Amino acid sequence: MTHLGRRPLVIAAVVLSCALIGYPLIPRDETRISALLDEACAQLSRTRDRPSLASLREFLASALLPQASLRAPELGEELDGVDAVSARAQDLLGSAPLSFGLNSVEIKISGLLARVEAELLVSVRGGGEQRREVRHVRVRLAKRDERWRIEAIEVDPIAPSEPEARP
Repeated sequence: MTHLGRRPLVIAAVVLSCALIGYPLIPRDETRISALLDEACAQLSRTRDRPSLASLREFLASALLPQASLRAPELGEELDGVDAVSARAQDLLGSAPLSFGLNSVEIKISGLLARVEAELLVSVRGGGEQRREVRHVRVRLAKRDERWRIEAIEVDPIAPSEPEARP
């Protein structure tokens, strides 16, 4: 192979290497959706006082679509709209400290719509007691202006679980 003949091969190898290295760094829709949901859990977990509640409300205004809905057994009703969801966030200040996390996250994307199924882990901390609840949650999202925003959240009742073994 002549020097001129190897040059296209070397260029192709360099371009392919850059593509393979750079591909994981490109933000994909699944990554963006996962980051949005992780940030929602982090914001909910940090809400302990008025400033953190204000931060949560600001986050909700940007993360939820205006007509977003939230359904959970504890609410007793379905909340419709960002204002209703944001107003109900006030309840976090009157309860024991909670932390939220997601596990077993499955994201399915179809065009500008996405559906997420996951286990919502809610830990209740306070006094000497810590309790952990596992809930199945479904989240619908829509992509608007190149951003994923939450359209609906449905939280199932507490899943029955075996008590943890204590030493």
